This record gives sequence, C-alpha cells and structure tokens, in this order.
Amino acid sequence: MTIFWIFLGALIASSVWFLYFKLDVAGKMSIARWVGTAISVLWGSFTIAWIVSSLAEGESQAAGMGLLIFGAILFGLIFLTIRFDVTKLKSFKSDPDKTTSVRS
Repeated sequence: MTIFWIFLGALIASSVWFLYFKLDVAGKMSIARWVGTAISVLWGSFTIAWIVSSLAEGESQAAGMGLLIFGAILFGLIFLTIRFDVTKLKSFKSDPDKTTSVRS
C-alpha cells in the first residue's frame, strides 16, 4: 500500500503541474474554474484511492459502488467546471465591451 500512496501523490502532483502549465495559458483561467478544477482533481484522487483500497481489502463490490457513485460525481464536477467556463467565454465573445469597466 505504501507504493500506492506514493504513486497517488505523484499522480496528484503531476496533474496539478499539467493543469498549471498547460491549461492556464497566460492566466486565462478564472478563479471559479481553478476552484472547480482543484476540487475535481482531489475528488478524482479520492475516487482512485477508494477503488484501490477496496480492492486491496478484497471488497470488489465496494470498489464497484465507489466507482459508480464517486465517478458519477466526478463527471458532474468536471461537466460543471467546463460548462461554467464555456458560458463565460461565450458571453465575452458576444459583447467585447464587457471586458472593460468603462464604456466609451
């Protein structure tokens, strides 16, 4: 199990590194998207930890139910994070004056 926890820590660190350097292009991610992304990464690592620890204990039914329940919540969090950001980007594209505080 020690190797698993080391692997899980490396997985979390690499996902944070990927999100910071690859997705945050010149600081374009909003605070809400950062929060949603961080919650999604932590929830995903919790889901993986639940599944692996349940399988290590010999509880395959608990692993399957954890995948079903926590995985569904994970997909919901990812969907909400992406949906919120896409909606915000569409509103800025439709009215370019929304990016400035003073209208001329």
